Amino acid sequence: MRNFFFKVFMTGFLSMHPASVFAENVERVLFAGSELLYPLPDGFCNITEDLQGIVLKEILDNQKNPMLPVAQLIIGPCQPQNPNSGYPWGWVGLMKDGSTLTQETLNRMMAKLMANGDLLKKLERQTAKKSSEALNELFGIELSMGANEQRIVWADKDSILILGKMSSQVEGNMIKEVYASSTTVIEDLYIYTYLYNLEGANPSVKQMSKLLIDNAPALKKLN
Repeated sequence: MRNFFFKVFMTGFLSMHPASVFAENVERVLFAGSELLYPLPDGFCNITEDLQGIVLKEILDNQKNPMLPVAQLIIGPCQPQNPNSGYPWGWVGLMKDGSTLTQETLNRMMAKLMANGDLLKKLERQTAKKSSEALNELFGIELSMGANEQRIVWADKDSILILGKMSSQVEGNMIKEVYASSTTVIEDLYIYTYLYNLEGANPSVKQMSKLLIDNAPALKKLN
């Protein structure tokens, strides 16, 4: 889910880490005075500077939604089976505002938010409106968001995972997506990873969820 969770959410450092951690599947991200080493989910590569990545990041950046994390990386399969579809894809976003929560506290707060149906619907409508406005402003494309179903399926000391499916119409064409969203707390950084695919396509939402669950401990270990 495009986590509209509220906004609670080195040179010297390099000398303490062996060069091997900077293999091609680990990205170094600088954000608001912090440095993060981000291990890409298995099978995914950084496509931020590719054509698809540039377009997707522009859309995310233009949503101007303070409830969304700031997009840092756009990711896609290293060996896409159907490159023309644009799926699967994902992105990594960060938040930082000086607040520090433990992973366990964040997990409880997210669970309460998910249980508050009325608030969740309001936040979903706001996010859908921002997405539609960004697409229309950038490309003149009309987007209409439909149903969005989501649920927490995993929460531990490393992350909280939300799975969902949503439908939308782009210029009258129906698109049905599934997604997995993982959130990890590292000190005062909140790291959000999102993976999307078309409903019924591979990897499935179950496979994407396993990728994110497995990735969270590696993220914690690197940082």
